[in-house]
Amino acid sequence: MNCAEVLNLAPLYLTGELEPGRRDEVAAHLKDCAACAGELGQQQAFDGMLREAVLAEEVDSSRVERNVRRVMGTPVRGASGRWMLALAGLAAVLLLGVFLTRARPVYAAAAKDHRREIIELQPRPWATDRVSIAAMARREGVPDWALDRMAPAGYHLAQGRFCFLDGRIFLHLVYTSDAGKLSVFLRPADRVEAVHAESHGAEHVAGFQDRKVSAVFVTEQSGDAAVRFARSASAVI
Repeated sequence: MNCAEVLNLAPLYLTGELEPGRRDEVAAHLKDCAACAGELGQQQAFDGMLREAVLAEEVDSSRVERNVRRVMGTPVRGASGRWMLALAGLAAVLLLGVFLTRARPVYAAAAKDHRREIIELQPRPWATDRVSIAAMARREGVPDWALDRMAPAGYHLAQGRFCFLDGRIFLHLVYTSDAGKLSVFLRPADRVEAVHAESHGAEHVAGFQDRKVSAVFVTEQSGDAAVRFARSASAVI
């Protein structure tokens, strides 16, 4: 068994899903190949980081619950009152649908993650060397050359970790400069899309998708700065 075969079987080997014969072949190769053993060790460590990132995410349903309780607690009288309540509920659902087509949940989640991780500095494990971060990018289908092309002039890559935004895994990268810190969230793209921008509190978010990557930028500088970062990156991807 050669190195390419071992790395191809690595996910099944690490999860214990490989049939016994193949598992023994992989194990025998790892005993003699320090490079493959090191690569699988890194993959196992990244799996642990990813699992921690997913489990650490909080699902906040309190706002929805409060609104539902408020509507359900509204007193109504007679059939006409019940119809009015039903129509009000339908109108609320339709308005919510319009809102969701304009705002992007992943942008709000990125702004929240930036604030939690970068501003509030909640303790999380981060990879801080470029080799490890590049390996993480490749594992998620993101080309490692994108790490450099995402950096605006004067910024350098400081750290990276996996995170969970709106039900999808992203690689959260942090770039630093004298102007402050910039969060960039990357994952493989599923469609082509021009730059879109939103603001969520003090966090300004802009992102784009091309045929290679989906990228979301979060900064506290300004909305114009967020758009400038996204446009600059999209022009060189």
